[in-house]
Formats: sequence, structure tokens, C-alpha cells
Amino acid sequence: MGYILGIDGGGTKTRAALANENGKVIAQATVGATNLNSISNQLLIQTLEELFLSLKNQTRNVEFKYIHIFAGIAGAGNKTNRCRFIDVMKRIVTNTSQVHVETDPVNALYSGTYGKPGIVQISGTGSITYGINSKLQHDRVGGWGYFLGDEGSGYDIGRQGIMCALKTYDSKEDNTILLPNLFSFFKIVHPQELMKKIYSSPTPKNDIAAFAKIVLDAHKQKDSVAGEIITNVAKELATNIIMLYTKHFQKNEKTEVVLCGGVFSEEEILPRLIATRLQKLQKNLQVILPKMPPVGGSLIGAYLSQGKEPSQSVINNIIDTI
Repeated sequence: MGYILGIDGGGTKTRAALANENGKVIAQATVGATNLNSISNQLLIQTLEELFLSLKNQTRNVEFKYIHIFAGIAGAGNKTNRCRFIDVMKRIVTNTSQVHVETDPVNALYSGTYGKPGIVQISGTGSITYGINSKLQHDRVGGWGYFLGDEGSGYDIGRQGIMCALKTYDSKEDNTILLPNLFSFFKIVHPQELMKKIYSSPTPKNDIAAFAKIVLDAHKQKDSVAGEIITNVAKELATNIIMLYTKHFQKNEKTEVVLCGGVFSEEEILPRLIATRLQKLQKNLQVILPKMPPVGGSLIGAYLSQGKEPSQSVINNIIDTI
């Protein structure tokens, strides 16, 4: 029996899923970061060895040298990094394994389109709009990091929410629940304490991004300031999606838009706002929320890399067992 392995590697963690040829997932593992732009070869080897050790401990009877591997890895957008990853992988799994590497947004896209062309809007801690058209050409909008972009990311929403709360403190106005919620969330009684917490934190970006949930909750409670933040974020993300569609897809081509990431966990907030705006501006775009995580999309990629289109039965098995 043949096996496929999907790997979803990012800047925080790497997740892998091993499935049989019918799409049934038989082992999963989660290890540390594998972003090829920021990880050394030595640490990359250690991380992947840890990943495969975990998988092998769960599957004593699987011959890993005959596995088809698809890895969507952060930082794999250039050929040098892709070749580097493949070299490390083949040292660990033997040269008879087939390894295909793409950048990590491909996993998220395939988790919703199941290998068909389309657009994925990823909005987690960071953000990027990524697409593959019918000619299998790849393109992107955004994704320039939190210093230079990441519109509509958790970091962006959290930062805007914190800024609005602090402006409320400065003005002594009482027009938003974001200020008391800020104090409660960070367990502080004065904004000066927040400065100390953020600027001394080893992960300030993640700390700020975590506040995005508080902004979304405030929006649900009809807070006008939070509502304005969320409305503007929806407009910005819809603009990026349309921008990518216009430059990368054929005119009037029906295209699925996959929304993937933590800021879309509340289906009735940003997904609904984005879908409504796209419907007004570009009716050929259909918003969908994926039924499998990005690592499931990497399993879809493993099928495609063999020249196979996954059947509906295979897709259902991945969804049910991952």
C-alpha cells in the first residue's frame, strides 16, 4: 500500500499528517518552526528528525522510503530554499522518497479548493493573499510582514484595538469597551504597565495579535469603535482579494476564495462582511471556509504531485480522520 505525507511548516510550528492511499490519516505530529528564511540547517535537521521519529513511533509497519511527500513550508518561495529543504529531507527519509516543496499558503488554499485553482486569504498572526490560476501560475498580494504590511492580520486588528483603547484613555472619553477590556486582558491597571509588558515581551507580535479576539468580541457587543476597525479590515481584505483576482485570473472566471486563519473563526463577522463586499464588487468570487486544516491541504498536494486528482472519497477520509 502507498502512503502520502503532508507537511505544513511555518514560523511558529510545523504539523505533519501521514495517510494511506485512500486518504485515511494514520499518524500526525507537531514540532517546532521550519521557516526557511529564519532557521539554520542544523535546527531544521533536528526539527524534521523529531517529526519523523514521532510519526515512526506511531506507525511501526510503514516503509518511509516509499512515501510521497508534499511540504508547504514558509520561506520556500525561492529555489535555493526549496532545494535546501529537499536536500535535508532526503538525508532523513532516504533518496527513494519523492519530495515536492511549495510555499506554505498552498496548503491553506488546497484545504478549501481540494487542489483546484483559487485564492486563499490567510489572516492569522500575519496575513497574505495568495492565488493559483488555471495555468498553475502562482501570485500574491501583501504578506510583507508586520513592519511593512499584514493588513487584516491578527496583529493588525489587535494593534488597532490597543491604539483605540489608549486614545480613549488619553481623551478621557467613554466611547468604547476596548479600554476596560484592555486592562482586563493584559491584567494591568494603567497603560504604563502595558508598555512594559509589550516592550519586554519575547513575543510582542503574538501578544498584540492575541488582542484581536477582544476586538472581535467587542464588535459582537455592538461597540462602535471595534465595529469601525472590523469594517475597515473587511474592506481592506476584500480589496486585496479583488486586486489579486484582477491581475492574475481571467476576466469573469468563477473563482473560490478560501478564508483561512484565526481571525475568521467567527463565521458571522469577517467572513460574512468579506463575502458581502465581494458580492457587491465582484460576483465571480465565492467565499468558502475550509473543512480541513492546512496540513490536510498538504495531503491534497501530495496527491496532485503524483499527477492524481483526489476523489471525493479521499477528500472525505482526510476531513474525517485528520
